[in-house]
Amino acid sequence: MKYNYFEALDSLSVRVYDAVSSACSERGIVSEKSLAQIRGGFNSALLELETSLFGEFIPPLKRDNIAAYAHALSRVTDTACEHIALKLSHGSIGKRLSEEDICIELAKLIHDGTSMLKSLRKPDIMPDIKSFREYSRKGLEAHTASLAQISRGALPKSYLQPLISAGKLRSELSVCFDVLLETMFNNI
Repeated sequence: MKYNYFEALDSLSVRVYDAVSSACSERGIVSEKSLAQIRGGFNSALLELETSLFGEFIPPLKRDNIAAYAHALSRVTDTACEHIALKLSHGSIGKRLSEEDICIELAKLIHDGTSMLKSLRKPDIMPDIKSFREYSRKGLEAHTASLAQISRGALPKSYLQPLISAGKLRSELSVCFDVLLETMFNNI
């Protein structure tokens, strides 16, 4: 039976959405055990996909795109886990940053786009590029505004590390979306 790569990528994108949602949650800090489960579950699914890429004959371009996208998803998960670890070591700042809300939206758009990989041959199926770029722009604006507030003293300096971490997460989500688009363009 042939391995279903697009289903596997969809499963990884669900894990990314869960990791980003946990990292940016207002509910409080995720436990160290949960952090290990997030990373461990993702690594297991990634290993299965990588093993099948080596074991089956598929065109090299498709193999490279699938692997590149899976690794982009992995970097988002790593960054989300780093954000969680920061919260574990420094404690919650008391409220969710607006950039974290945007990261959750970006992760959802990545998942939605990944789900479309199964239907690539249909010309009317396309990810919502405009919404993604708009959220990404809003995230950068929120990041810049929060940095200015910290600089002016309107926000406490304790917000700086979580803000930098959220900015890194937003950036990884943007790179991941670009790799998703490249994967789509090369597999249509």
